[in-house]
Amino acid sequence: MVNLDRLIYPAFIQQDDEGIFCVYFPTLFLENGWEYPLTRRETRHKAIQDAKKDLAYTLAGILYDNEELPEPSYLNRNDLSEGMELVEIETSFEPYAEEIKEHLKGRHWHITYYDEENDDYIEAIGYKNEQGMWDIYFEDYSTKVEYDNFDSPNQKKLKYPMDPLLFSVKFYSDAEEKFSQYVENVILKQRGNK
Repeated sequence: MVNLDRLIYPAFIQQDDEGIFCVYFPTLFLENGWEYPLTRRETRHKAIQDAKKDLAYTLAGILYDNEELPEPSYLNRNDLSEGMELVEIETSFEPYAEEIKEHLKGRHWHITYYDEENDDYIEAIGYKNEQGMWDIYFEDYSTKVEYDNFDSPNQKKLKYPMDPLLFSVKFYSDAEEKFSQYVENVILKQRGNK
């Protein structure tokens, strides 16, 4: 169980070719944590200090997305190469609570489907609703035929009536799966792809 008052994640800090200190979290970001730093600053001290805030923002975003915080896992020194310094970054939400709350107001999801046949991207966007679920809206209505598919006024959100509501989900992975199914079963068939 992760202690929300004291969050500690292993990281490494490394100076890049431009002399910037970069903090990486490879066990937190499994897909690209070795390649892309969470924090980049001019000094080692500033990088570590700002990594605490960046980590708090990231973890708050994970919770906001209805996901569980990953358990901090061990980073093996043998996996580090020359110039990489192993560090543990400790943070909590409390010092940044107001900033995080403000930051999360604009949080949304972009979901993209690549249509290989037409070399085209079909997109949706998600916003969290008052029930804590994510409403996924169709954001790519490139033809009238596709837009006519959403003729119900109940499916159109009031603030952005041109983006019809497709469905609501709890998790991003569910949104990706359902949007892919929707594109393949509806949009691509309307376009004559399948």
